[in-house]
Order: sequence, then C-alpha cells, then structure tokens
Amino acid sequence: MHIQINHTFPKFIFKIFFVRGFGKFLLLLPLIFSLFTFTLYSIEVEGHITEDTTWSPDNNPYYVIDDVFVDDNVTLTILPGTEVKFHSTRLICYDDFSNFIYYNGTNIAKMLWVDGKIKAEGTEEDPITFTRAQDSLYYHWGVIYLTEFANRCVFKYCNFEYSARMMILVGILPVGAISIHNEETIIENCNFVDNFCGVFMQFFPQKVIVKNNYFFNIENIHPSLVGYADGGIRIGAGVSVQLNPILIAGNIFNQPLIPDFDLSVISAPVYVVDNQFIDDEGEMSACNACMDADAASYFYRNDFIGFHYYGIRGGRPTDSLYIKKNNFIGGYDGISINHAYVEISDNYFEGCDLDTDCNTSGLIYNNKINNGSAYGPGIVDYFNNISYNHENGIGICATYLRLSCTNNISVNNQYAFEASESFDNCIFFGNEELEQFGVTGTPIFRNCIIDFPLEPPLIDGGGNIIVDSLQAQTLFEDIQNGDFHLIEGSLAIDAGFDTLGYYYPFDMDYNHRVWDGDGNGSAIIDIGPYEYNSPSFGGIEGYTYNPTTGDPVDYVLLKIDNQPGEFTFSDSLGNFQFKLPAGTYDVYAERVFYEDIIQYEIEVFDGQFTQIAISMIEIVDVKENTIPHSSNIISNLRNYPNPFNPETTIEFSIKLDSKVELSIYNIKGQKVRTLHPFPNPDLSGGTRSVIWNGKDSNNKSVASGIYFYKIKVGDFQKVRKMILLR
Repeated sequence: MHIQINHTFPKFIFKIFFVRGFGKFLLLLPLIFSLFTFTLYSIEVEGHITEDTTWSPDNNPYYVIDDVFVDDNVTLTILPGTEVKFHSTRLICYDDFSNFIYYNGTNIAKMLWVDGKIKAEGTEEDPITFTRAQDSLYYHWGVIYLTEFANRCVFKYCNFEYSARMMILVGILPVGAISIHNEETIIENCNFVDNFCGVFMQFFPQKVIVKNNYFFNIENIHPSLVGYADGGIRIGAGVSVQLNPILIAGNIFNQPLIPDFDLSVISAPVYVVDNQFIDDEGEMSACNACMDADAASYFYRNDFIGFHYYGIRGGRPTDSLYIKKNNFIGGYDGISINHAYVEISDNYFEGCDLDTDCNTSGLIYNNKINNGSAYGPGIVDYFNNISYNHENGIGICATYLRLSCTNNISVNNQYAFEASESFDNCIFFGNEELEQFGVTGTPIFRNCIIDFPLEPPLIDGGGNIIVDSLQAQTLFEDIQNGDFHLIEGSLAIDAGFDTLGYYYPFDMDYNHRVWDGDGNGSAIIDIGPYEYNSPSFGGIEGYTYNPTTGDPVDYVLLKIDNQPGEFTFSDSLGNFQFKLPAGTYDVYAERVFYEDIIQYEIEVFDGQFTQIAISMIEIVDVKENTIPHSSNIISNLRNYPNPFNPETTIEFSIKLDSKVELSIYNIKGQKVRTLHPFPNPDLSGGTRSVIWNGKDSNNKSVASGIYFYKIKVGDFQKVRKMILLR
C-alpha cells in the first residue's frame, strides 16, 4: 500500500512568493492558510492493503487520493477519532456516472473496496469520520464497498458524510456510504448525513444489523437528485434467497425530500423494529416497502410521522407481512398493501388511511384510525377496528371476499361504510352519509348499533339497536377524545351476535372477549371492540440476555408456538411481554448473530404473568473469536437449592487472584443487591460461596420470581438464573 506524508506545502509557498510576487501572496493568504491545515499533516493513502493495518487519529486525516483495497484475509482496523477523507467530485444529476465509474482506476470520486475485513469502531466521544476531501457544495466521494468475499465487517460510532455511488460492473451499482454485498455486517450508533444512500444491500447479505443509527439529509445531495436519491436504507433487487433476517432497529430517519427506507423486490426477511421515520417537509414517503419475501417480515413498534404519501407500501403475492403496534401520523396511506398475506394489528393512525386491496388476505384487527379510513377488502377477517372523525372519507370499508366484519366502529365520518356482505356487532352513528358510491349488494346487519333505518338494499338480520344522537353519547367513556370503552349501562353490553361461535377470544385491550357484563348470569359478546368489565388475560413476560456477558440482548423476535402472527420483540433493554389466554405455550426466540432458542411448555394462568428468562447464545465470528472466555477464569458457578426459599448458596471457583463482585438482578435487568463474598473483595484463586437471603439492598424481602446472579472477575463475567418461590 502506498502511504505518503505530504510535504508539498513549503514548495507551494515558495512558488507563489517568489514567482507571483508578494501581492499575489497576500491575496491568496486565506487559501494558503486553509491548505496548510490540510496538507501539512495529512497522510495520503491509495492502493492495496496486503497485511493487517491500523489507522489511528495520530495520523489524521487520512486522505484517500486513489481507491484503497483491503485484500482478502486482511483486516483494516480504524481507531476512535480517526478521520478519513476521500477525493470527491461534483454529482450533478442522476444520469451523471462519468466520474463514478470504476474502470482500472479511472473513477474521479474515490472509494474503499473491502475483500477482507474492516473494523471501524469509534466511541460516542471520539467517532470515526468518513467524508469528502474537498469541502465544496454537491461534491461527493464514492462508497465503502463490501464485496461478496468480505468477512464480518463492523461499523460503530462512525460519521458518514457526502458519499454517492460507484458503478463497478454492469448490474453492480453500489449506492450507499456502506454498500453491503457480503454475508455479515454490523452497523450501530452511526450518523449518515447528506449521502446519496446511507446503507445499501444487494445480492449476498445473510446476516445484517443496522441499529441505533441516525439518517439525515440537509441539502447537499444536489437539487436535480431530489426524488432520485436512494435515501437512508435501500435493500436492492437480487438479494439471494435466504432465511437469515436483516434487522433494522432503533434508527432515526429524518430525510426531507427523499425516501427514508426503500425495499425493492427481495427474497430476505426484514425485521423493522423501534425506528422513527420523520419527514418534516412531507414531500416523500417515509417508508416504501415493496417486498417479495420468501419468509415472514415484520414491522413492529415504529413511528411514521409527517410522511406525504405512504408509511408502509408494498406487498406481492408471495409476501407475508406482520405489521403491529406502529404509529402513523400524517400522509396519505399509513399502510397500503397489495397482493399479500398480512396481519395488521394494534396500530394507531392519525390523518391517514389503512388501505389493502381486494387481493389481500389475512387478519386486520385492533387498529384505531383517527381522521382516516379503514379499507379492508379482500379475503380477511376484519374485527375490533375503530375509525372516527374522518371529515372527507369512509369510515369502514370491508368488501369483496372478506371472511368477516365484526365488532368495528365507524363514528363521525363523512361516510359510514362501503358495502359488505354483512356487519356483525358493529357501531355506526354520527356519519354524514351511509356510503360514498351507493350501496352495492345486499349487506346484512346483525346486532349492530346504528342511527339510520335498515331499508332495502340493506337487510335487517335481527338484533340491531337504532339510536338517536343523544343515546349515542351514552355508549362510551369519552367520544370526543376517542375513548370508546363502554360505560356502565351502555346499550352495547351483552347485546352482540354469535357468542358461541366467536373465534377470536380477545377484545381490543386483550381482555376476555365474551363476558357477562350486565351480571345476569349469561355471558354474551358486547357490540363494538371492547368487552365491558371483563378480566384481562394473563401472559408471559421476561428478559432476553447473553449468559456469557450478562448483558441484555435487544430486539429478539419471540413467537408463541412458532406462529409468525403471535409475536413480539424484546425492547432495547431485553424486556418483553405477551398477553395470552390461559394455557400452555412454547416460546421461540431468534435474533441475528444468536442461536435460535425454544422454551417449552410455559404455563399461563388468567390474570397472571409467568416470568421467563431466555438466554441467547451468541454465534462467534469464526475468523475472530470476539467472545471472552469467561470459562477459563470462572468455573463451577451454581446455586443450591434452586428453586429456593428463603435463601440459597451461590458457589463459584476462580483461577486468578482478582477483584470479585457478585450481584443479584431481577428479570427486568435491575440490580437488586450487590454481594461481596468476603469483607475484602480481592480474592485468591479457589472455590468460594456466599448465601443470599432473598432480600434487596434495603434488607426487604423480594417477591417470588426469576432472578439472576452475575459474578464479575476482572474483565470477565458469567450469569446464571435462579427461582425464588415463597
């Protein structure tokens, strides 16, 4: 590899001063000073890195004057605080490839090509920066290109600024600051500012994590590229068929005028969890997801705010999409799905619609739509949804081949519904008109609360309750503020239809669906999405953790009985919760870079949460073992008895003289107590034991449940689980 320390500055000054004269020297003094700060201390790099190499902030900045190649089986390590500046050029329009084509080094904009491995791990205080050398408006460098031969690459606490793209070959067009074509990549806690695309994946990605990053654009792409840039993350067409998911979690996307997230036709499952998609300008879609996925993909607990067109859009005949607990605020369609199997549940919409076409199948339930329409045609079960306060549209649309339309609410909209075969246990009142285009077919109304007469072509199936505006106000807790829980004495209590055959046993709060609300000894389903005064389900709650380090494992996908629709994700602290009917369940857990785990036969009781702890075993990078060998330092760690009451003995062996700390944690990862086995925590090697009496640091007895004990010896630690049964 060519590394050159730049000493050109003194000759440059000499030439200006003596050839051009002192006057020219004074005029150019500001430019000379700015060049001095760059050229005197910069290191120029180019060519092939053929052995393991470290870039350090002691040599800042590294000026990439020509393409840099990290060769096969070679690792480039970049230390915190390092600055890497690429030679860049102006990117004028989308079709301007002239300076961004790699052909025997003719590309003007330069790049970093990785066949081996790159480890760029900065810190929050000292991030690593990849940027352009020429700080000129609309100037961009190439990409960091991770080829299909690259090993696991890691980027943490890095800044990426002003990257564009690079045409490698026909069909290979990396467009991201990080362009992933290899099998394993981790990108965490990075900032992506004013890039043509932040992270781009194509062809080969098998295990990828993009977590806790910030994607933002100001204006420095180029005005002619608005609408053409590929945004924060793009997963391109041609990804090989594979079962390992791509995890996109905890990121913030704030990219006015360009897409935040674009999934082209792919064959990889994508897990999109706990992200914020914010479009302050409201000009482009916050998320454009068009997927051809051979395995289930998930959108969970994301916020889509201020988008103009779509929050989540897409769907193809082979897709299985699970969209749960997201917030959609603003825009046109919060969700727009075509030709897919979907399960859309527990989402909140404000000022936008939930829209699926007639080729969609699946379940749509427990969604709340404020000032928007709920379009649910297709082969779907459509239940427990609320649409209200939509001044310019339809409240409920559930037409064509839908399997059922039950326990929904359409209140204070312009139009009450679009015709369906039947409406059971639904509530319609306060809407200006019945149907926008006239009633098609002969829909049957059974046990509904309505404020209009059932005249042909509408069919009265019996059990309906007709109310006036005053009576309608007495049904719910607070209509004006969107609280549609039933109040005592509501006409909807125990007034529903088809109690015995009701398939879904939960209401919108995951309380028991069929309950004797009026206390007359007969349990009948209520009209609407909430069951009055019914008890809550019990469930399973717990914690996902790494047993080697004791740290929580975040964003683990957990499925009940391996059913893709019965799922949740652990949060950033490893905590999770399911609400479930009483019964016995198996819990399946999976995450990128960890082994799949199953906990069998977890028993759930009504009104109680069964606690479990799931230990996730990390998959070691075979080319570099990154997991500390605690077993070489700490051994024979156990407690007895287990389960215990009221106390247990914790025993361990250590091989080195070292400082030892033993701590107790609850299932939420909160420290309960720190135990020192002896007054002096510095122990000699050997076997030791300590008794925990089941009390916290305030000497108060703790409740029954699962607890962890963590022993830390120097830089090594281990964790074990124990159960207190009082």
